[in-house]
Amino acid sequence: MITRLYQRLASPWMALAFTVPAVFLGARLMRGNASLPADAPTILHLQLAFTPQRFQAVLAAWDQAIIHEFLTTLWMDYLYAASYGLALASWLAWLSRKGNQPPSRGALTLFALPLIAGLADWLENTLHFFMIAIHHNASAHLVFLASLAASIKWLAILLSFLALLALLLRRWTAAVRRGAT
Repeated sequence: MITRLYQRLASPWMALAFTVPAVFLGARLMRGNASLPADAPTILHLQLAFTPQRFQAVLAAWDQAIIHEFLTTLWMDYLYAASYGLALASWLAWLSRKGNQPPSRGALTLFALPLIAGLADWLENTLHFFMIAIHHNASAHLVFLASLAASIKWLAILLSFLALLALLLRRWTAAVRRGAT
């Protein structure tokens, strides 16, 4: 299943098709952080709270308008997670593809990283929505799980970008060698 998805997404056109909405949604979501007062904790503070006390402290520092905006734009974050996950996966698949050969285990692992990031983002969003909008309570287990999901998301994104840079560098050095000979 993952091999078929890899092969389907291993194209610069597929990568661009997912990158465009990822950039648009990312820019739109960043406006939410920009609307926070200078001394207010950011969304990253909420994501990486790890304890109910820190989670509640972030919410207490935000006024109701900020919390309302956070909740009403959460649907965009679900779309953003899907688009950045598929965009990064597609770029990684395209850059790691070697002709008509099946992808290596390493290429599939790199390909899976941004997909894992997107799924972790969905879990984090769902838990935040549940705790803030439905349950109105931040249990220690749910806050920890949401923060763990956010940590996995950020680590997978970081590793995806590092892999992307390594693959771009590998492609560039191969092109330079071909040009030098």
